[in-house]
Amino acid sequence: MSKRMGNRKRALTKRVTSINFYVDQATQIQAIMEATGTRMEAPLVRQLVDEALAARRRKLVPVEAPEQLPSVQDVSEVLETIQALLLRLVGQGQTAFCIDSMTLELLQETLADARATRLGLWETFVVPALKEQGKSTPAIAELFDAKTAEAQDFAYGLAEDIKTQLLATETKITATEIDDNDDRQGRLLYDARSAREK
Repeated sequence: MSKRMGNRKRALTKRVTSINFYVDQATQIQAIMEATGTRMEAPLVRQLVDEALAARRRKLVPVEAPEQLPSVQDVSEVLETIQALLLRLVGQGQTAFCIDSMTLELLQETLADARATRLGLWETFVVPALKEQGKSTPAIAELFDAKTAEAQDFAYGLAEDIKTQLLATETKITATEIDDNDDRQGRLLYDARSAREK
């Protein structure tokens, strides 16, 4: 019982009430008595009834707390925190952009070197052998283009196979989640071959 309730004199009624507790209620009351060192059950039951009645009154009469406007100092601290976070995000974005730019440059260099090496080997070893076989320059160029297209088809096909495997793995992982919720939006798939044809 709260100290406020304990300090006031309250009159007891002459009426004696018999309460048949549920087993779980009796167990909980016994545990409270042991925890608080209370020897008599009646005062504890009166205290629990007081708490229950007070909770019911609070439920019936909702107390609206007056809105407190944040102080100017609080607002300025929040704005400074937001500003610091935004500056950090901008910095991270610039770093990510630099990394992406460097990655693109390295990829371009790698592709240029690979093509230059391939052309050098083609010109040094394959073209002389094809000319000895009587192939013309346009036929040799056409053969080079055909070999390039074949390599591209292999690379795009391999990428498509890897993508299919990854999607299958993702589908297995999220199968239970998709079963619970309808996938109304569907999945956006990228088709490398159709993109090349455009």
